Amino acid sequence: MTFTTVFLTSIIALIVSKTRDIVLRNNLNPKREKRLLIGSFLLILFLVTSSTLPYPESLYWFIGIGILFTCLVLSFSVIKREFKRFLSLKTSEKIINVLFYSLIVIVTNIYL
Repeated sequence: MTFTTVFLTSIIALIVSKTRDIVLRNNLNPKREKRLLIGSFLLILFLVTSSTLPYPESLYWFIGIGILFTCLVLSFSVIKREFKRFLSLKTSEKIINVLFYSLIVIVTNIYL
């Protein structure tokens, strides 16, 4: 249980850090910032509840996909800007970003 708590805390810290970076980098107005923060909070809430409450497999994926879809709808303009920024990166930086975030998703699915 201690490992799960430490791992979950580090993932939450990463999400909070990345959300703050996106808000500062895009200089968001209060409405868009609020939408992005709501999406981040929903994602954090899902991670915490999925590690503390045993969901059935079908319900877990249904809730997860629903939260991701809600986050996408809430902050589509910000995601579009970030995607354009991602496309302007060098190829090596793109590969590093894709591998890093894929690794985080895989490890989170394994341990939580």
